[in-house]
Amino acid sequence: MIWSEVRKMFPNQFVLLEDIKSHIEEDKLFVEEVAVIRPLVDSQEVLQALKSAHDRRFIYHTKNERIVMDIVVKPKIRGMYLINDNHLKFWYSP
Repeated sequence: MIWSEVRKMFPNQFVLLEDIKSHIEEDKLFVEEVAVIRPLVDSQEVLQALKSAHDRRFIYHTKNERIVMDIVVKPKIRGMYLINDNHLKFWYSP
């Protein structure tokens, strides 16, 4: 599903997503297609879902027009951390 469709289905809320199609440019991850795992209705649910945000799963808020995240590479650890516009950090392993 593309991000604009997700934004229409779940306006102004956090959603738990899985990256289906993305690409990296310089130090940013641009996500093009996602699978919606579930909408998150309150801050408690967001905190619980953050525990499962790893590999290609992440949390994002639908107020954002597109999904773009900064990549922070840890040299001694395989993989990378991503920081999204909502300042939520999660582990990402491409």
